[in-house]
Amino acid sequence: MIDLNNFTPLGSLIGGILIGAAAALLLLANGRMTGISGILGGLWSTERGGGLR
Repeated sequence: MIDLNNFTPLGSLIGGILIGAAAALLLLANGRMTGISGILGGLWSTERGGGLR
């Protein structure tokens, strides 16, 4: 059952939008993905210095 006293769909939506916008901004600015996909993708990178730092 959902606890309606602590159910905040609007706050959750705004938080998700902020996280998505930050990830998109980082991708556009640095050309790299955030999170586990960026870390694992860097391990298989063929570019020099493309691995973990």
